[in-house]
Amino acid sequence: MAQWPFITLDESSNSPFYQQIYEALRLSILSGGIAPRTQVPPTRVLAGELGVSRTTVVNAYDQLLAEGYLEGKTGAGTYVVSEMPDVTFQLEATVSADGKERAKRRERALSRRGQWIASSSVKSLRMQADNTCLAFQNGVPAVDEFPFRVWWKLASRRWRNPPRELLGYGDPAGYRPLREAIAEHLRSARAVHCDADQVIIVAGTQQAFDLIARLLLEPGDRVWVEDPCYPGARNALLSAGSKVISVPVDEEGFDLGQALQLSKKARLVYVTPSHQFPLGITMTLSRRLALLEWAKRSGSFVIEDDYNSEFRYAGRPLASLQGLDHDARVIYIGTFSKTIFPSMRLGCLVVPKDLIEVFVAARALIDRHSPSLDQAILADFINEGHFMRHLRRMRSLYVERQEVLVQAASRDLDGLLEVSPARAGMHLVAWLPQGVSDRNASTKAARYGVEAAPLSVYAATPRTRGALVLGYAAVNAKEIRAGVRKLAQALSS
Repeated sequence: MAQWPFITLDESSNSPFYQQIYEALRLSILSGGIAPRTQVPPTRVLAGELGVSRTTVVNAYDQLLAEGYLEGKTGAGTYVVSEMPDVTFQLEATVSADGKERAKRRERALSRRGQWIASSSVKSLRMQADNTCLAFQNGVPAVDEFPFRVWWKLASRRWRNPPRELLGYGDPAGYRPLREAIAEHLRSARAVHCDADQVIIVAGTQQAFDLIARLLLEPGDRVWVEDPCYPGARNALLSAGSKVISVPVDEEGFDLGQALQLSKKARLVYVTPSHQFPLGITMTLSRRLALLEWAKRSGSFVIEDDYNSEFRYAGRPLASLQGLDHDARVIYIGTFSKTIFPSMRLGCLVVPKDLIEVFVAARALIDRHSPSLDQAILADFINEGHFMRHLRRMRSLYVERQEVLVQAASRDLDGLLEVSPARAGMHLVAWLPQGVSDRNASTKAARYGVEAAPLSVYAATPRTRGALVLGYAAVNAKEIRAGVRKLAQALSS
């Protein structure tokens, strides 16, 4: 016999028990909770389970039999009928209407932040449903070239006999040896001025944005962001109720003068100075110093998103904006999603010393801490030199893949896209002819199995010329050439 629905009887209700049993079974039958042709329990059995007299259950069954929900089979028991098309249709309409009304009530019960999220176009950033890596997916590293054998050995060593401190609750700020390793790496590779106490381990940059918004923004506060920019940052700031002001980026990066024309003040500024996302521009030194001087005078904070500065192909990686800051106005964000793999969900914040305590407290409130063993494995990966070797290999590989993309585009996309090499990063911005919609071009590319994000999806204001953002790090040379040919077919059509 199929599993029977859970029935509760309300002694305080004005409806008699037999009526409550009837309604519960009727709704279960109509909603599909009890399948057609299912045998119902004998009256004596159900009465015993519910603690009522057998007569009560008999009365409920009799009403269901009379209305055509049940049918008796001589010598074989009582069953749910096989079809009830008209009544079922009516109930589905009622349930649908009830669901819509319930959804409206739920939305009214949400907080202002919840209502904004429910009504906005915020979508989770995810890969294809089958995790297929397409040309030219942006923001994904060459996971096929990651040294998994090394990682497996480090993980096996840790899991074989993990110390007690890695199996209990950890420090909300993060595993201390990892924070020390990150601080040392940032000091040498990015000229960040910090010690391990200032480093807070987070679950990727998105959690970093959320922490900053929670702690530093009130509803209505003004925030300057680059235009175009990473949507995840903009949405995190918007969800805090702030007034986001999009500041156009030019060939020198974020323009403080333009920002001041749009708004005389701002509580926060979001920038990607080393490699502007998605345009790839480097903010000039004069612009950096002007922004830091303004932040000092105004008492505002600057968020430096250093999302992929490790991949610079001409000379050493540029020094961070935080390294130029002498008044503790910059909050630095780093991530391992681009250098290790995205599913690790580990990144870091470097906060001014007077904000350490409150940021650690907020980190503890969200999810206590990131997985300790994963942090320990990453610390070993960095401390034993594997991380730097991996970065050097990836720089060489990405240079090669970028060259393949530029050469293939020059051959197959001439007149359709303008693709030029870049000095850094994991993607190229490919410019369309004047008047061609990048959203339409992206849609056509998708029909040919090519992922080419339109530049306009990153912009808050209309752009005079469309472009496609082409990631090259995640696909090999053969896949890049095939992707270019498909893209040429799509754009030619």
